[in-house]
Amino acid sequence: MTTFFLVRHGETEWNTQRRIQGWADSPLTSLGLAQAEAHGRLLGMFRIDRVLASPLGRTKQTVVPIAQETGVVAEYDDRLREVCMGDWSGRTSQELQSRHLDQWQARLDDPEGYCPPNGESRLDVKRRVAPLITELIDAPQQMVVLVSHGITIRILLDLLLGSSKHRKPIRGVPNDLVYCVTRQSSDATVTHYVNGAGPFEGLFIPEV
Repeated sequence: MTTFFLVRHGETEWNTQRRIQGWADSPLTSLGLAQAEAHGRLLGMFRIDRVLASPLGRTKQTVVPIAQETGVVAEYDDRLREVCMGDWSGRTSQELQSRHLDQWQARLDDPEGYCPPNGESRLDVKRRVAPLITELIDAPQQMVVLVSHGITIRILLDLLLGSSKHRKPIRGVPNDLVYCVTRQSSDATVTHYVNGAGPFEGLFIPEV
């Protein structure tokens, strides 16, 4: 049995400006730092075996209190990076819709396969993270923390949950959210924590 804690980085300055990040970076806000601290306190209550994180700056900031509270040295893995948004990084969706409506529409028509100019598709992300998940599932029983990004975490959830009876459409992944997925054989159970509170059963359902 392997238990995965999926952690999104804390809120960044670009998150507050609704700018697309991808592989570009912006620092955590004061709220984002507080969210990272809350993640650390939560995960410090478990006997964590490994902490793996994306090497981007916002995840490095987030992982600091997690490593401190768990006592586990973080390992950085490029496979946990966010989807590369190429020329779209730093722009808002409003800018893209007004200046590059054809590109924006192409993404809406094929959200999994569309690749922004000089970027990558969600299918590309799935191809790079799938081997990592296989490696971790095949390892001896352990508790693993994966500190990553919104789109990448949604893809990780897809891979971990598969056709599980708990599977429901995955919506957004807020910065204060931690998913806990336990895999045993081919079955998976999922709970989540919000700002350190929980666990709550199933997938997070955002308020409309």
